[in-house]
Amino acid sequence: MTRLTAYLFFLALVLPFTSIAQDHIAIGLLLPDHTNTLAIKAAEFAIKEANASGGYKGKEFKLVIRTAEGFWGAGSKESVSLVYEDQVRAIVGALDGRNGHLAEQVVTKSHLCYIETYATEPTLSQAFVPWFMRVVPNDNQQSTTIINQIQKEGEGSIAILSTQNYDTRYAVKSLTREVARVTNSSPLVIELDNADFTQEKLIEKILGNDLGHLVIPFDAPFLRDLIISIRERLPALHIYGTLHFTMGVEKRNHAWKDYEGVFMIGPHYDIHKYPTLPDSPSVYMYDAISLVVHAIRQVGTDRVAITNYISESEYSTAVTGSISFDELGNRKGASTLTRIQNGKPELIKQP
Repeated sequence: MTRLTAYLFFLALVLPFTSIAQDHIAIGLLLPDHTNTLAIKAAEFAIKEANASGGYKGKEFKLVIRTAEGFWGAGSKESVSLVYEDQVRAIVGALDGRNGHLAEQVVTKSHLCYIETYATEPTLSQAFVPWFMRVVPNDNQQSTTIINQIQKEGEGSIAILSTQNYDTRYAVKSLTREVARVTNSSPLVIELDNADFTQEKLIEKILGNDLGHLVIPFDAPFLRDLIISIRERLPALHIYGTLHFTMGVEKRNHAWKDYEGVFMIGPHYDIHKYPTLPDSPSVYMYDAISLVVHAIRQVGTDRVAITNYISESEYSTAVTGSISFDELGNRKGASTLTRIQNGKPELIKQP
């Protein structure tokens, strides 16, 4: 932790929160940078809908956007600003695991509800912070769903691709642990060497291990070409992608037909009914903002009351399905699995 980050944590702990009368109700949006345009549009759409239906007691909702781009620790600095300068009633974030931890520590002191729409790293929930919740499935939930499907698809060795990325490391740990629990054996973890990586070397490694199942818990630009090549040479291999894999496919606007037969974690909803929510990050963002608006309309603008309501109630009208949380802030029933069939995602029913 840098001196600046430590100082920002200190400020969050010692600064008193003094509510200032405002002519609007602010909801914070914390992003890695401003390139998340679809997520921003989804949040703005949710706010626009809320205001069109009357706001709250004569006041309009207002979205306050801050980003964690720049030096390490910027996420905590901007979280402090949202809490003490912008007077937001709750924060909705779309951060990676590391920045999610920084934001989590800030909201702990302020008793401000923080809802995450991207980070799946499990220890964010294991901190037992009652003000942290997420609308996406964590790595452990995703691993259970994927390994259950692997069991359905039949026997065969299991391999997991891995990178040096922080979030990917946690996803691999969750998957490895779940494979061992269910099969009493360890999966093959294939580390991608960034200094000596070629697609052909990776394919040879996959082909040389007589695999039945391959799990990809990250996003990378080369994955489409890799999967197409694997399909040509090993058509019987079952391939599974985590939520971040799915988000990468959507971000690059790849055709679903290029991933025919691949199982993917992701929300299942009628995209034709919600054309303003074209991908997973946007639909999760829309639901999170709408959830905060709903809570404020039920219990008012007190921060603790908002947090308590969201953590203890069920929001049944969310686009991604009913939202409720366990005691650690993990969304119940969040890990839905689809399979690309005939060029489009089809829902796989869970037990």
